[in-house]
Amino acid sequence: MSKADLRRRLRRTRGALSEDLVDGWSAAISARLTALDAWKQASTIHSYVGALPGEVLTERPIECALVQRKRVISPRVRPHGQLEHRELSDLSKLADTAFGLREPDPERCPPLAPGLADLIIVPGVAFTVDGSRLGMGGGYYDLFLAQHAATRVGLSYEMQLVEALPVAAHDQSMDWIVTELRVIRCR
Repeated sequence: MSKADLRRRLRRTRGALSEDLVDGWSAAISARLTALDAWKQASTIHSYVGALPGEVLTERPIECALVQRKRVISPRVRPHGQLEHRELSDLSKLADTAFGLREPDPERCPPLAPGLADLIIVPGVAFTVDGSRLGMGGGYYDLFLAQHAATRVGLSYEMQLVEALPVAAHDQSMDWIVTELRVIRCR
C-alpha cells in the first residue's frame, strides 16, 4: 500500500474515534509519556498541540511540563515545509488556524530556538515498533527532526501501529513510541 493510501485509511479510522475514546486514550498516553526518564530529565519539551480529528491530545503533557517548570516550545506551520517555533507558557496563548490546528499565537508567544529542546513530541499517522513514522505528508517534521538530535517520542494509538511502512531516505525515526497500552523503545 502506498504512503498516500495508508495515510488516507488511517486518518479516516482515527477521525472516526469518539471524543471520549480519544480523551481516555490521550490521558493514558500522557501518563506513560510523563513517567519516562527522558521526560523527567528534560528541561525543555517541544510539542505539537493535538487538534486534528482523532489525533492524540497533548494538552495534559504540556500542562504537566509547565507545572514542572519545564520550558515548552510549540510549532507553527509555515509555507514550504517549514515550522516556526514559539515558547508556549500557557495554553490560553494558543490560536486556531484555518487548517484546524491549534498553534501558539505569534502576538503572545515569543520565538524560541528549537535546538533548546531535550525532548521532541512527534505526531504521526502511523508508526512501526522499530521507530519508522508516517506523517501527514508535508515533510515538516522530517525536515525539522533532521536538524535536531533531541530524544524523539512519537505519540500513537495502538491501532496506528503497523508492521511496515514505506521509508524514504529523508524519513526520520523515533527513539520511543508511547501508546495507550505501552511504551516502546525503538533504538
